[in-house]
Amino acid sequence: MLLTAEPGTMPDIKDLYIPTSAKLRSIDPEDDRSGDDIVQLYNGLLETMTDDGDMDSFVTRDWNDGVVMGFVNTMDPKETHQVTMDIQQYIEDHKNDPGFSKVNFGLRTGPVEDLSGDTNELSVEGPDYVRPAVGGFLGATEATREVAVANWLSGPMLTAAAIFVIAALIFRSVTVSVILVVLLFITLYAQYGLGGYFTSVQNWSGNLAFHLQVALSIAMGLGVDYGIYMISRLREEMQATAGDWTKSLENTLNTTGSAVIVSVLVLLGCFVPLLNTDLANTWGLGIYISEALLIDVVTALLLLPLLVKWLKPKFVFGDN
Repeated sequence: MLLTAEPGTMPDIKDLYIPTSAKLRSIDPEDDRSGDDIVQLYNGLLETMTDDGDMDSFVTRDWNDGVVMGFVNTMDPKETHQVTMDIQQYIEDHKNDPGFSKVNFGLRTGPVEDLSGDTNELSVEGPDYVRPAVGGFLGATEATREVAVANWLSGPMLTAAAIFVIAALIFRSVTVSVILVVLLFITLYAQYGLGGYFTSVQNWSGNLAFHLQVALSIAMGLGVDYGIYMISRLREEMQATAGDWTKSLENTLNTTGSAVIVSVLVLLGCFVPLLNTDLANTWGLGIYISEALLIDVVTALLLLPLLVKWLKPKFVFGDN
C-alpha cells in the first residue's frame, strides 16, 4: 500500500494489516473471502510486477518475513553520519513499542537461525546491552569508524615500535632510532590534531576514521624515509670532509635536501588534486598526506640536523 499510494497520500494505518480470515470476519461477518487466497493473490501480483529474484531478495520463501531497506540520497559524509545516528536513535527510543515486537535489528551473535539477541522483547538495559544495529553501507561505515577510533593509538604505536627496532638494527645505533621516532611522533601528533579538529567541527570526511589510518601509516613512513636519507648522507659527508659539521651539513642540504624538496613537491602535486572530490575517503587521504608531507620536509631539513648535532650519534660522528 505504501509503495502504490499516490505521492503525498498517506494510507490509513488501520488498513495496514494481514487479511486473515478471522480479521475479515471481525470487520464484516458476511465476508466469506479466504484470507490466504487474498495474500497469495497479492504476493503473486507483486512477483509479476518485478524482475526475477527482486522479491526473493527481500522476503523469505513463505513470505512471512521480509527485510526493510532504505536508501539515502546523498554521499555527503556529514549527512550520512547524521542519518545513521537518527535511524539508530529512533530504533533505540521505540525499541519497546508494540510495533517493534517482531522486528529483528540485524544479526549480532550466534547462528543465523537464532535471532534471540536482536528481538524486541530482549532489548533491555544491562551491562551486556548492545544498541540495535544498522546494517548496509552506512552501518558498516559507522561500525568501522568506531573500531578505528578504538585502535587509533595502538596501531600507530606498534608502527613506531617496529620502526624503532628496525632502524636500531640497520644503523646499529639507538640514538639514530630515537631521532627518527621523534620526527615520526611529530607527524603523528599533527595528524591527531588534524583529526581532532575535523571531529570538533563534525567534518566526517576527515575525522579519525578507518581509511585515514592507512594515510597515517603512509605519512609516518615518508617522514622516516626522508630522515634516513638525510642521516645517511650526513654520515658520508662527515667522512668526506674529515668531520667538518658545517661543510657536511651544507653539502647534505644542497644534495639530499634538494632531492627531498623535489620529492615532496611531486607528491603534493599528486595528492592535492584529490581535495577537489566530494568522496570522503579520497578527500581525507589527500588532506592528511598533504599535511604530513609538509611537516616531514620541515622536520627532515630543519629539526633533524639539530637533533643530530645535539645528540651526536656515533653513526654520523664516529670514525667508521
